[in-house]
Amino acid sequence: MRVLTRSTGIIVATTMISICLSPETLKASIAIKPAFVEVNMDAGRPSGAFLISNMGDKEERFRVNAVHFVYSEKGSLDVSPTGQYSLAPYIRFNPRELTLAPKTQRAVRFAIVPKGKLTEGEYWAAMELESLAVNEAVSKNEETGRSVKLKTITTIMVPIFGTVGKPTYEGQIKDLQIQVEKGEIVLKALVATTGTGRLGIRGTYEILDNAGTAVDSGPFGAAYVLRGAQRWVTHKIDAGVASNQYTVKLSFEAAHLTRPLMKESLLTWPEIPPAAAQAAAAKDVPPELREQQSQPENPMDGNDRTETQGSAAGG
Repeated sequence: MRVLTRSTGIIVATTMISICLSPETLKASIAIKPAFVEVNMDAGRPSGAFLISNMGDKEERFRVNAVHFVYSEKGSLDVSPTGQYSLAPYIRFNPRELTLAPKTQRAVRFAIVPKGKLTEGEYWAAMELESLAVNEAVSKNEETGRSVKLKTITTIMVPIFGTVGKPTYEGQIKDLQIQVEKGEIVLKALVATTGTGRLGIRGTYEILDNAGTAVDSGPFGAAYVLRGAQRWVTHKIDAGVASNQYTVKLSFEAAHLTRPLMKESLLTWPEIPPAAAQAAAAKDVPPELREQQSQPENPMDGNDRTETQGSAAGG
Protein backbone atom coordinates (compact mmCIF):
# COMPACT_ATOMS: atom_id res chain seq x y z
CA MET A 1 0.00 0.00 0.00
CA ARG A 2 1.35 3.40 -0.93
CA VAL A 3 0.14 6.82 0.18
CA LEU A 4 0.54 9.74 -2.23
CA THR A 5 -0.23 13.44 -2.11
CA ARG A 6 -1.27 15.35 -5.21
CA SER A 7 -1.13 19.12 -5.00
CA THR A 8 -2.30 22.01 -7.13
CA GLY A 9 -2.05 25.62 -6.18
CA ILE A 10 -1.95 29.28 -6.99
CA ILE A 11 1.50 30.77 -6.56
CA VAL A 12 1.69 34.41 -5.51
CA ALA A 13 5.35 35.13 -6.21
CA THR A 14 7.88 35.66 -8.95
CA THR A 15 9.27 32.20 -8.24
CA MET A 16 7.66 28.89 -7.40
CA ILE A 17 7.83 27.65 -3.82
CA SER A 18 7.20 23.94 -3.11
CA ILE A 19 6.10 22.51 0.22
CA CYS A 20 5.35 18.92 1.18
CA LEU A 21 2.27 18.07 3.20
CA SER A 22 2.49 14.69 4.92
CA PRO A 23 -0.43 12.25 4.54
CA GLU A 24 0.55 10.32 7.69
CA THR A 25 -2.77 11.06 9.43
CA LEU A 26 -4.81 9.43 6.66
CA LYS A 27 -2.35 6.59 6.37
CA ALA A 28 -2.71 5.82 10.09
CA SER A 29 -6.52 5.92 10.08
CA ILE A 30 -7.23 3.83 6.95
CA ALA A 31 -6.40 0.15 6.57
CA ILE A 32 -6.79 -1.90 3.38
CA LYS A 33 -6.65 -5.69 3.11
CA PRO A 34 -5.06 -7.33 1.21
CA ALA A 35 -1.99 -5.13 0.63
CA PHE A 36 -1.78 -6.34 -2.99
CA VAL A 37 -3.61 -8.82 -5.24
CA GLU A 38 -2.39 -11.41 -7.74
CA VAL A 39 -4.89 -12.96 -10.18
CA ASN A 40 -4.76 -15.50 -13.01
CA MET A 41 -6.12 -13.91 -16.17
CA ASP A 42 -6.52 -17.34 -17.81
CA ALA A 43 -9.40 -18.16 -15.45
CA GLY A 44 -12.00 -16.06 -17.27
CA ARG A 45 -12.86 -12.75 -15.61
CA PRO A 46 -10.96 -12.57 -12.30
CA SER A 47 -12.69 -10.85 -9.40
CA GLY A 48 -12.12 -10.13 -5.75
CA ALA A 49 -12.53 -7.53 -3.04
CA PHE A 50 -10.61 -5.11 -0.86
CA LEU A 51 -11.73 -4.56 2.74
CA ILE A 52 -11.32 -0.90 3.67
CA SER A 53 -11.43 0.05 7.36
CA ASN A 54 -11.71 3.51 8.91
CA MET A 55 -9.95 3.24 12.25
CA GLY A 56 -10.00 6.99 12.86
CA ASP A 57 -12.40 9.28 14.69
CA LYS A 58 -13.87 11.16 11.71
CA GLU A 59 -15.86 10.28 8.62
CA GLU A 60 -13.85 9.67 5.43
CA ARG A 61 -15.12 9.88 1.83
CA PHE A 62 -13.34 8.33 -1.15
CA ARG A 63 -13.51 7.90 -4.90
CA VAL A 64 -12.18 4.58 -6.26
CA ASN A 65 -10.10 4.70 -9.47
CA ALA A 66 -8.15 2.22 -11.57
CA VAL A 67 -4.69 3.60 -12.44
CA HIS A 68 -1.45 2.40 -13.96
CA PHE A 69 1.98 3.01 -12.42
CA VAL A 70 5.65 2.62 -13.32
CA TYR A 71 8.98 3.46 -11.68
CA SER A 72 11.75 5.49 -13.27
CA GLU A 73 15.35 4.25 -13.23
CA LYS A 74 15.92 6.42 -10.14
CA GLY A 75 12.90 5.00 -8.33
CA SER A 76 10.35 7.80 -8.67
CA LEU A 77 6.74 6.73 -9.12
CA ASP A 78 4.76 7.80 -12.19
CA VAL A 79 0.96 7.31 -12.13
CA SER A 80 -1.17 7.51 -15.29
CA PRO A 81 -4.61 6.38 -16.51
CA THR A 82 -3.03 3.55 -18.50
CA GLY A 83 0.21 2.41 -20.11
CA GLN A 84 2.11 -0.56 -21.52
CA TYR A 85 1.11 -3.83 -19.79
CA SER A 86 -1.69 -1.99 -17.97
CA LEU A 87 -4.77 -3.65 -16.46
CA ALA A 88 -6.33 -0.29 -15.58
CA PRO A 89 -8.68 -0.04 -18.62
CA TYR A 90 -10.15 -3.46 -17.80
CA ILE A 91 -10.85 -3.08 -14.06
CA ARG A 92 -14.31 -2.29 -12.74
CA PHE A 93 -14.90 -1.33 -9.10
CA ASN A 94 -18.11 -1.44 -7.07
CA PRO A 95 -18.81 0.95 -5.43
CA ARG A 96 -16.99 3.78 -7.21
CA GLU A 97 -17.47 6.12 -4.25
CA LEU A 98 -17.89 5.32 -0.57
CA THR A 99 -18.35 6.98 2.79
CA LEU A 100 -16.85 5.38 5.88
CA ALA A 101 -18.08 6.38 9.32
CA PRO A 102 -15.53 6.15 12.17
CA LYS A 103 -14.70 2.59 13.28
CA THR A 104 -16.46 0.99 10.31
CA GLN A 105 -15.36 -1.02 7.29
CA ARG A 106 -16.65 -1.76 3.81
CA ALA A 107 -15.75 -4.02 0.91
CA VAL A 108 -14.86 -2.64 -2.52
CA ARG A 109 -15.28 -5.37 -5.12
CA PHE A 110 -13.43 -5.52 -8.40
CA ALA A 111 -13.70 -7.46 -11.65
CA ILE A 112 -11.21 -7.55 -14.54
CA VAL A 113 -12.83 -7.71 -17.97
CA PRO A 114 -10.17 -7.74 -20.73
CA LYS A 115 -11.04 -6.55 -24.23
CA GLY A 116 -9.47 -8.88 -26.74
CA LYS A 117 -6.71 -11.42 -26.18
CA LEU A 118 -3.66 -10.45 -24.15
CA THR A 119 -0.23 -11.84 -24.96
CA GLU A 120 1.57 -14.01 -22.42
CA GLY A 121 3.15 -12.22 -19.49
CA GLU A 122 2.34 -10.11 -16.46
CA TYR A 123 0.11 -7.02 -16.37
CA TRP A 124 -0.67 -4.65 -13.53
CA ALA A 125 -2.59 -1.66 -12.23
CA ALA A 126 -3.65 -0.31 -8.84
CA MET A 127 -6.78 0.52 -6.94
CA GLU A 128 -6.44 4.20 -6.14
CA LEU A 129 -8.46 5.29 -3.13
CA GLU A 130 -8.76 9.04 -3.65
CA SER A 131 -9.80 11.09 -0.63
CA LEU A 132 -12.58 13.56 -1.40
CA ALA A 133 -11.33 15.83 1.38
CA VAL A 134 -9.30 18.71 -0.05
CA ASN A 135 -6.79 20.30 2.31
CA GLU A 136 -5.60 23.87 1.86
CA ALA A 137 -2.39 25.33 3.19
CA VAL A 138 -0.41 28.53 2.74
CA SER A 139 3.36 28.69 3.00
CA LYS A 140 5.13 32.03 3.26
CA ASN A 141 8.78 32.89 2.86
CA GLU A 142 9.50 35.33 5.69
CA GLU A 143 12.55 36.78 3.94
CA THR A 144 10.90 37.59 0.59
CA GLY A 145 7.27 37.88 1.68
CA ARG A 146 6.23 35.58 -1.15
CA SER A 147 3.64 32.90 -0.47
CA VAL A 148 2.04 29.88 -2.05
CA LYS A 149 -1.45 28.46 -1.54
CA LEU A 150 -1.77 24.73 -2.09
CA LYS A 151 -4.73 22.40 -2.33
CA THR A 152 -3.73 18.81 -1.60
CA ILE A 153 -5.51 15.53 -2.33
CA THR A 154 -4.27 12.34 -0.69
CA THR A 155 -4.60 8.94 -2.36
CA ILE A 156 -3.81 5.39 -1.28
CA MET A 157 -2.70 2.88 -3.92
CA VAL A 158 -2.91 -0.92 -3.74
CA PRO A 159 -1.33 -2.95 -6.60
CA ILE A 160 -3.19 -5.56 -8.65
CA PHE A 161 -1.06 -7.99 -10.70
CA GLY A 162 -2.47 -10.32 -13.34
CA THR A 163 -0.74 -13.14 -15.24
CA VAL A 164 -1.53 -14.45 -18.71
CA GLY A 165 -0.10 -17.87 -19.54
CA LYS A 166 3.21 -18.61 -17.84
CA PRO A 167 5.27 -15.44 -17.37
CA THR A 168 9.04 -15.80 -17.17
CA TYR A 169 10.80 -14.24 -14.18
CA GLU A 170 14.35 -13.33 -15.07
CA GLY A 171 16.67 -10.43 -14.45
CA GLN A 172 20.18 -9.06 -14.64
CA ILE A 173 22.44 -6.76 -12.61
CA LYS A 174 23.60 -4.64 -15.53
CA ASP A 175 25.94 -2.28 -13.70
CA LEU A 176 27.58 -1.82 -10.31
CA GLN A 177 29.08 1.54 -9.29
CA ILE A 178 30.51 3.33 -6.26
CA GLN A 179 29.97 7.11 -6.16
CA VAL A 180 29.84 10.11 -3.86
CA GLU A 181 26.35 11.58 -3.54
CA LYS A 182 25.47 14.40 -1.15
CA GLY A 183 28.72 13.93 0.74
CA GLU A 184 28.26 10.17 1.25
CA ILE A 185 29.66 7.10 -0.47
CA VAL A 186 26.87 5.19 -2.21
CA LEU A 187 26.95 1.74 -3.79
CA LYS A 188 24.61 1.60 -6.80
CA ALA A 189 23.30 -1.36 -8.79
CA LEU A 190 21.29 -1.16 -12.01
CA VAL A 191 18.83 -4.07 -12.05
CA ALA A 192 16.76 -4.96 -15.13
CA THR A 193 13.98 -7.45 -15.75
CA THR A 194 14.65 -9.64 -18.79
CA GLY A 195 11.56 -11.84 -18.52
CA THR A 196 7.85 -11.10 -18.86
CA GLY A 197 7.13 -10.66 -15.14
CA ARG A 198 8.11 -8.34 -12.30
CA LEU A 199 10.82 -8.96 -9.72
CA GLY A 200 10.38 -7.99 -6.07
CA ILE A 201 14.08 -7.98 -5.24
CA ARG A 202 15.82 -7.88 -1.86
CA GLY A 203 19.59 -7.64 -1.85
CA THR A 204 22.70 -8.34 0.24
CA TYR A 205 26.27 -7.17 -0.34
CA GLU A 206 29.81 -8.01 0.78
CA ILE A 207 32.95 -5.90 0.40
CA LEU A 208 36.38 -7.60 0.40
CA ASP A 209 39.83 -6.01 0.56
CA ASN A 210 42.85 -7.12 -1.51
CA ALA A 211 43.59 -9.89 1.01
CA GLY A 212 40.07 -11.30 0.62
CA THR A 213 39.00 -10.15 4.10
CA ALA A 214 35.42 -8.92 4.44
CA VAL A 215 35.40 -5.26 5.54
CA ASP A 216 31.64 -4.73 5.32
CA SER A 217 28.43 -6.64 4.53
CA GLY A 218 24.72 -6.42 5.07
CA PRO A 219 21.31 -5.91 3.43
CA PHE A 220 21.16 -3.87 0.25
CA GLY A 221 17.53 -2.76 0.29
CA ALA A 222 14.47 -3.86 -1.64
CA ALA A 223 12.53 -2.71 -4.70
CA TYR A 224 10.05 -3.69 -7.38
CA VAL A 225 11.50 -3.90 -10.88
CA LEU A 226 8.51 -4.11 -13.20
CA ARG A 227 8.23 -5.92 -16.52
CA GLY A 228 10.30 -4.29 -19.27
CA ALA A 229 12.01 -1.92 -16.85
CA GLN A 230 15.28 -1.28 -15.06
CA ARG A 231 16.12 0.78 -11.98
CA TRP A 232 18.97 1.79 -9.74
CA VAL A 233 19.03 0.37 -6.22
CA THR A 234 21.34 2.23 -3.82
CA HIS A 235 22.87 1.79 -0.39
CA LYS A 236 25.08 4.09 1.69
CA ILE A 237 28.47 2.58 2.56
CA ASP A 238 30.50 3.57 5.63
CA ALA A 239 33.48 1.24 5.06
CA GLY A 240 36.44 1.53 2.71
CA VAL A 241 39.44 3.82 2.19
CA ALA A 242 39.68 6.37 -0.62
CA SER A 243 41.74 5.25 -3.67
CA ASN A 244 41.84 1.62 -2.45
CA GLN A 245 40.31 -1.11 -4.58
CA TYR A 246 37.74 -3.52 -3.16
CA THR A 247 35.87 -6.50 -4.51
CA VAL A 248 32.11 -5.97 -4.20
CA LYS A 249 29.81 -9.00 -4.29
CA LEU A 250 26.12 -8.33 -4.72
CA SER A 251 23.18 -10.72 -4.65
CA PHE A 252 19.45 -10.11 -5.17
CA GLU A 253 16.79 -12.66 -4.28
CA ALA A 254 13.15 -12.55 -5.37
CA ALA A 255 10.15 -14.76 -4.66
CA HIS A 256 9.75 -15.61 -8.35
CA LEU A 257 13.43 -16.39 -8.99
CA THR A 258 14.83 -19.92 -8.80
CA ARG A 259 18.35 -18.49 -8.42
CA PRO A 260 19.47 -15.09 -7.09
CA LEU A 261 20.86 -12.41 -9.38
CA MET A 262 24.57 -12.01 -8.66
CA LYS A 263 27.40 -9.71 -9.71
CA GLU A 264 31.00 -9.23 -8.60
CA SER A 265 33.11 -6.17 -9.47
CA LEU A 266 36.47 -4.65 -8.54
CA LEU A 267 35.79 -1.01 -7.65
CA THR A 268 38.04 1.89 -6.66
CA TRP A 269 36.75 3.81 -3.65
CA PRO A 270 36.18 7.53 -4.31
CA GLU A 271 37.32 10.40 -2.14
CA ILE A 272 34.67 12.55 -0.48
CA PRO A 273 35.28 16.17 -1.50
CA PRO A 274 35.67 18.89 1.16
CA ALA A 275 32.47 20.39 2.56
CA ALA A 276 33.10 23.66 0.70
CA ALA A 277 33.33 21.86 -2.62
CA GLN A 278 30.15 19.93 -1.85
CA ALA A 279 28.28 23.14 -1.08
CA ALA A 280 29.48 24.74 -4.31
CA ALA A 281 28.45 21.68 -6.32
CA ALA A 282 25.01 21.68 -4.71
CA LYS A 283 24.43 25.29 -5.78
CA ASP A 284 25.07 24.30 -9.39
CA VAL A 285 22.15 21.84 -9.32
CA PRO A 286 18.77 23.45 -10.15
CA PRO A 287 16.31 23.15 -7.21
CA GLU A 288 13.78 21.26 -9.31
CA LEU A 289 16.37 18.53 -10.01
CA ARG A 290 17.60 17.99 -6.46
CA GLU A 291 14.61 15.92 -5.40
CA GLN A 292 14.81 13.83 -8.60
CA GLN A 293 18.36 12.77 -7.73
CA SER A 294 17.29 11.02 -4.51
CA GLN A 295 15.92 7.49 -4.33
CA PRO A 296 14.28 5.76 -1.40
CA GLU A 297 15.99 2.57 -0.29
CA ASN A 298 12.71 0.67 -0.38
CA PRO A 299 10.23 2.42 -2.67
CA MET A 300 7.40 0.08 -1.72
CA ASP A 301 7.26 1.29 1.89
CA GLY A 302 4.74 4.04 1.16
CA ASN A 303 6.82 7.15 0.52
CA ASP A 304 5.09 10.48 -0.07
CA ARG A 305 5.00 12.37 -3.34
CA THR A 306 3.87 15.95 -3.84
CA GLU A 307 3.34 17.58 -7.22
CA THR A 308 2.99 21.36 -7.30
CA GLN A 309 1.47 23.27 -10.17
CA GLY A 310 0.48 26.90 -10.42
CA SER A 311 0.92 30.26 -12.02
CA ALA A 312 3.28 32.94 -10.82
CA ALA A 313 2.57 36.63 -10.46
CA GLY A 314 4.65 39.51 -9.24
CA GLY A 315 4.15 40.49 -5.60
